[in-house]
Amino acid sequence: MMTFQKFSALNHARCRDGFKHNLSDWSASDWMTATMGELGEAANIVKKLNRHRDGIAGNKEAEDELREHLARELADTFIYLDLMCQALGIDLESAVTRTFDAKSRKIGYPHLIEKEAA
Repeated sequence: MMTFQKFSALNHARCRDGFKHNLSDWSASDWMTATMGELGEAANIVKKLNRHRDGIAGNKEAEDELREHLARELADTFIYLDLMCQALGIDLESAVTRTFDAKSRKIGYPHLIEKEAA
């Protein structure tokens, strides 16, 4: 089973050994730019899906192709986000857990990640 921790370790190793790119080679701004570039590509696909939804001509890809392309761009965004967090010394899994649970407590939602993981 893939966990955040296993994914992050594989992602870091691929960046370092596969792409020959050390996390410290880029600044926070570089990592943010790469992450937002991928998210921008995802936003462009959503624009095309909106065209499809609204019956506006102009798309070259079918809706199912656009959805698959969107999934890949969102995955690319997550991959870069994980690398950026690692480069900045942020444990993304812990940050997500803390943030999710804090908001859940604030709105009175009873299911917390920390309880579900225990």
